[in-house]
Amino acid sequence: MKHALFVTLGLLISINTFAETVDVVGEAIIYNNDIADARYRATQQAIKQAVLESGSRVNVKDTLNNGELESNIEIRSSGHIQRARILSEEVNGDFLSLIARIEVTPDSQCSSGPTSYYRKTVGVTGFELQNPQQARLGELSNIARELPKHLADEINKQGYVRAITATNIAIYPDLINAPSSTNFDGSLTNVTRISEQLGVQYIVSGVIRDISEVYLRQPNNKDAKDLLEEDIDKERKFVVDIYIYDGFSGALLFEHRYDEIGNWDISDHARIGFGSAKFWTVHYGRVVQQALKESALDTSEQLRCQPFMANIFRTEGNRIHIAAGSLSGIKQGDTFNVYRRYEVFNQRQSTQTQLNNANISVTIKQVQPNFSIGELVVDAHILNVQQQDVVIAW
Repeated sequence: MKHALFVTLGLLISINTFAETVDVVGEAIIYNNDIADARYRATQQAIKQAVLESGSRVNVKDTLNNGELESNIEIRSSGHIQRARILSEEVNGDFLSLIARIEVTPDSQCSSGPTSYYRKTVGVTGFELQNPQQARLGELSNIARELPKHLADEINKQGYVRAITATNIAIYPDLINAPSSTNFDGSLTNVTRISEQLGVQYIVSGVIRDISEVYLRQPNNKDAKDLLEEDIDKERKFVVDIYIYDGFSGALLFEHRYDEIGNWDISDHARIGFGSAKFWTVHYGRVVQQALKESALDTSEQLRCQPFMANIFRTEGNRIHIAAGSLSGIKQGDTFNVYRRYEVFNQRQSTQTQLNNANISVTIKQVQPNFSIGELVVDAHILNVQQQDVVIAW
């Protein structure tokens, strides 16, 4: 019996669009010796990676038949049949990795538009640990700042979004209810302020929900035999919630929980710290690394087709200074639309940010790494272009 993964890709295909073939790597953790399930999840990861690399946008709806996959996977997309072929597969312990050759049709509304030319910037804040006492095993008390730092590194490795770390910033006063401590409209009052301070377009934050051990420990008994000597799996949880906010409005754009379990295959008395060289050699560390890679991939996927936006931080005659430069992919001669920023109040008197198209274009004349200078057709004050207005590329 043949088994297939059917993936529905929500794409808007133009007449002149051509499919692109991409070879990508997918990885997954094997749970309960279920190779088919791990292969399924590794293939999903590979498809996400292929879509990013080919400059396409995809909404994935998967159906797994009988819990297994074949090396040839059929992808149905807006009447176009695409193929994904697994070229090789390797199982190392309880980790599965595969190389897949995937044919992807670009989304003309994103890949052909200027928004895909520029790298959006995200600020990654601190991830507080909901139960700090759980960090005692392995002395992982530095996890609140080191975990988001490594997440930012993984995002930058992807190359589609530029991540800036601000792990000294804690967003949530109430960790248990985060992010429901946001306003009823989905905004978070201090996200816009943090975004402006960091000079970023988006904010990535999170809460580390659980890093507790599943097995029974005796931390106060120095004479207790280490469970490693008894060949017992010392399972430990890794549960983290990640949230992505629009820095201009404070709106929550994405939230997801990453829930994994790894083996703490090291002495309970070892004090290795989170993110140390030793930490990544422990099975639990490898599981964490895989979860961070997956969350970085999801972040890139969520933000890639969003419009590129940058603050205007200075006006001088017909010149305006924009808080984005060559590091974001801006080049001399690029053009942007100017949008005016307004603060409005809804029926509950909650402040909202509104951006209105001023029907003004600006042409970039000078580019520095972190900012650019553009020219308007006339003086900025005549057009009422002010600081805190924004430029947008759709």
